[in-house]
Amino acid sequence: MARDGADEEAAARTEIGPALGQPSPRSALTLVIALAAACATVPPGYGGVVTSPSGVRPEPLTEGVSFIGPWSQVDLFDLRDQERNEDLRGVARDGASVQANAAVVTWHFLPNELVAFDREIGPHPYSRIIRPVVQAAVRKVVARYSAYELMDTRNLPSIQKQITELAAPLVRRMHIQLDEVYMRSLTVVSAAFTASILDTSRLQQHVLELQHDIEIARKEADVRREEARAEAAANRELEGTLTPQVISDSAQRAWTRLLISPNTTVLAPQELGSAVEITP
Repeated sequence: MARDGADEEAAARTEIGPALGQPSPRSALTLVIALAAACATVPPGYGGVVTSPSGVRPEPLTEGVSFIGPWSQVDLFDLRDQERNEDLRGVARDGASVQANAAVVTWHFLPNELVAFDREIGPHPYSRIIRPVVQAAVRKVVARYSAYELMDTRNLPSIQKQITELAAPLVRRMHIQLDEVYMRSLTVVSAAFTASILDTSRLQQHVLELQHDIEIARKEADVRREEARAEAAANRELEGTLTPQVISDSAQRAWTRLLISPNTTVLAPQELGSAVEITP
């Protein structure tokens, strides 16, 4: 009987043991699941905003595993530079419809302002904020140029800079940093305007050629004018030395050289009856 009593006591200890602090496998599994549900993992390059029953936490989560508590959720945000390709449209100063082909919009979230963004803006920031602001900036800047100026690729860097400088402060107010609006090219959509631009380009080229010809003619006229001035100055210097005596002496020497030339023949008037030939 004593042995049977010992066996019953051992069995009783086995049954009440888990209730006194030794967890069962099922209890341990439940505890692990509860702890896992109260934690959140933020991937590399991301930030997180925690929303709990008591409200939004003021500090964002950084990458790694963090305890957020039960009944909480985390909104993840990609903090890396993000790009979107867009075909943006505008109207030139002369009324031509212009399209920016495959414009690249580069932007990123600000880690320290994730909580404010999540509270004030919410999801879909590109379609709700960035694209409308950039489109408005493109229209405003494009309207400053003629269609011909917009098609000149040399103006693209300046146009891109103006668009970025106009849109970035507006996007920045929404806790987003707009880095750049890059446009590969600008195209005039209207065929009539395209033909008009080509005609204008030809006329401008012709004007440039005429200006070049005028410049060459002006330089040639300047050279001839200087030559004439030099010749006039030489004549003025010579005029001072041409006295009547000097002129008479020069004429006499010229006649003398002519008469003594071996090829000179002097013919007398016919009434003299003979020809007189003078030789040296």
